[in-house]
Amino acid sequence: MLRILLLIAAFAILNPTLYSKNPNREHFTVYNSSGEKILLDNENALLYIGRFLHIAISEMDRSGIPASIKLAQGILESGSGMSALAKHAHNHFGIKCGGSWKGKTYYLWDDDVEKSCFRVFDKDEDSYIAHSEFIANPYKNSRYGFLFRLPKTDYKSWANGLQKAGYATSETYAKSLISIIERYQLYKYDHLTFKTELVAAGETDSIFNVVVETIVIPTDTTFEEPHYVLIPDPFGNIKDSVRIILTKSIFEINEIDAVYVQVGDNLETIAKRYSLSPKKLRKFNELKKSQTLRTGQYIYLEPKKKRYTGSEAFHIVREGQTLFDIAQHYGIRRNELLGMNSVYKYVEPAPGTQIRLKKESKK
Repeated sequence: MLRILLLIAAFAILNPTLYSKNPNREHFTVYNSSGEKILLDNENALLYIGRFLHIAISEMDRSGIPASIKLAQGILESGSGMSALAKHAHNHFGIKCGGSWKGKTYYLWDDDVEKSCFRVFDKDEDSYIAHSEFIANPYKNSRYGFLFRLPKTDYKSWANGLQKAGYATSETYAKSLISIIERYQLYKYDHLTFKTELVAAGETDSIFNVVVETIVIPTDTTFEEPHYVLIPDPFGNIKDSVRIILTKSIFEINEIDAVYVQVGDNLETIAKRYSLSPKKLRKFNELKKSQTLRTGQYIYLEPKKKRYTGSEAFHIVREGQTLFDIAQHYGIRRNELLGMNSVYKYVEPAPGTQIRLKKESKK
């Protein structure tokens, strides 16, 4: 539901007059980084903006690359997400393999002359993160470094700067980016932050089914059958409650046995239920004696791991999340997570910040 509300909100921010030159035209022509002619569909472009607005703003907060530039490049290079590379490889920016890439690959012909290797990402948002890493790479500072001295609200200088730096071979690349930004008024997003863009709650959609309607919590305590319950976010502080099946079954997180904290639970009741001592549970979960458990939070019945084995490489911090919350959500020891994100040794990460879940691969 929040995703739908987000899309509506995105439309509202854009202004009803969406098309800067001819509002009756459903398509318009631009040229991608290779100079290839692209016929963009307005409806697909708007859906694309609503879908990737959150990650564009989050990455702007983290890297300094304007959200308008990211969205415009994504629309242009992926044909609003309709290209084969976007559909089959979750690659929205035409990021090629390079010598250090160890992941999956996807091959396409460049102008029917050369077969090129492109990176395959686990999800679309990963390509947005990789795009930031590419432009902000310290080894490319001599090429793109000057861009980060530009105001993030100066989309025209960013667009022209990317072309000047040789990001694209097309001589009209900057013009195409500016055309997209102005047509859909993407420059408005450069004045927002992840915190003010009202997407923090929506980030939980990949974990929980978020709802706003009233749900009656069942009175039985056996939970022999699945029951949805409405509870506060157990891993953050979002305004809406989360809808979750709060079973007493043991499940796996990061290949570790885990259970949910039930309504009214404490460490002693959980320990008794699973024939473990409270001391062991406290140690397994890195809990302080004074720490209060949240309903729906994971409690591990085994020690948390030093490494995360899932597919995600990064986590975007939600409102109210601490480094402990993130470590608990992914089944990683807090110190190991801190070692990969040492800048947060003395301060908790802000909403919208990207937290690394896995160590960088050695080149």
